[in-house]
Amino acid sequence: MGVLAFFTVFAARKWLILWSIMTTGAIAAAAGMVFPKQYESTSLVQVDAIQRNTLTGLVETRVRTSEFLGQQAAVARSRRVAVNVIENLTAQGFFSLADFEAEWRAETKGEIVPGNDATLWAADRLLESLTVTANAQESTLAIHFRSEDPSQAARISNAFSEGYMQAVLDQRKRRALRNAANFSDERQAMEAGLENAQSELTIFREDSGIVALGLQRLEAAEVELAALTARLAEARADRAEAQSLLSQARSVGEAGLLTVPLPGDVPYARQAQARLGAVVGQMRRIAERYGPQYPDYIEANNEKLALERNIMNAIESRNDYHAKRAATLEFAVQKQKATVVKLQETKQAYDVLEKKVEASRQTYDLVATRSLEESLQSRVDSVTTFLLARAVPASQPATPPLFLIVLLGLAAGGALGVTAAIALEFHEGRVRSAGAVRQVLRAPVLTETPLSGFAPKRKSKLAGRAA
Repeated sequence: MGVLAFFTVFAARKWLILWSIMTTGAIAAAAGMVFPKQYESTSLVQVDAIQRNTLTGLVETRVRTSEFLGQQAAVARSRRVAVNVIENLTAQGFFSLADFEAEWRAETKGEIVPGNDATLWAADRLLESLTVTANAQESTLAIHFRSEDPSQAARISNAFSEGYMQAVLDQRKRRALRNAANFSDERQAMEAGLENAQSELTIFREDSGIVALGLQRLEAAEVELAALTARLAEARADRAEAQSLLSQARSVGEAGLLTVPLPGDVPYARQAQARLGAVVGQMRRIAERYGPQYPDYIEANNEKLALERNIMNAIESRNDYHAKRAATLEFAVQKQKATVVKLQETKQAYDVLEKKVEASRQTYDLVATRSLEESLQSRVDSVTTFLLARAVPASQPATPPLFLIVLLGLAAGGALGVTAAIALEFHEGRVRSAGAVRQVLRAPVLTETPLSGFAPKRKSKLAGRAA
């Protein structure tokens, strides 16, 4: 169907279209005059978008601010807040349930059953005119309320803001009371744990002897071990030197003891070595003069043998002394090492228990502090929301003006009439032009009878052509 065909249909159905336009326009005008004007007032509430850690009490920014503000908007639109608004406005004389009683009885028949309460019914009616929008960027809640009276709309919007803030405050107080009770139980458990840890530490200190000797016992044992280790190294060096001297003395025999170098810690052996040198010289002189059978030579030889035995005995005794000394020091070092290791284990166990006590004390202090903070917060009004802007009576109604309603009604009526005309045209299946005949029948048109309304015009045109 072309544009010309549409205009042909509109011309043929003009009365239907005009009737639709006039009817919907009249209905819109009547509705605009019957329905009262609505005024909207808005109050703005600033919401604190931070949260407090339950254990430490530190504040931190919320990760999902939009979700949190959505929850707060639900709180502002809750029935509980609406009931508080009704109670507050009733107490102030701005509101009366008698205004809703007739409508409530008509709708619910006034039956006093659970859930059918006049206050709850009025609260639901207020919530129907309430709108709450959240702004995540500014962390605010805009509370809109519509009413026929602009002053009443502003008053109820402010009342909802105050009711929401009071609900948030009551919720925080209840949460603080619950947390304080939980922290109180936790504090008692922490106190018992701290006492047990301190008792374990005390028993361990008494059993290990740390109380009597002090924590410096390990340091003293380590110093003593270092001293014993140094003495052992020195004793091992002396033992090696004594063994070397003994081996040298045994290798040279008694005849070579006169030339063996003796250390200063064997003075008797050195004296015997010096005397041995004098006796050997004396024997040499006697042998040269009198021969080895001379009594003085025999006496000097006996003295020489005795001195050699004394020197050898002194060297062997010195070697035995240093060997025993090194063995004794090695045993003392091993024993001291075992003592140091035991003391280190004791100290490690002590440190573990001491850290356990310290951790228990810190946890107990933290829990006790948080318990006190929550207890104080349950008694003090901690403000996290505040009224950023109060609602004021609107000077202009929120509903559209009458002329706009009528204009919209006329437009809707025109659209409805045009739609109805086209629907009827398709339903009846009329053919209103030669082009439509050719399109439907797919055959040429031989002649055309003009419409009566358009006949004079067509005749005038034909007459003009003939002239």
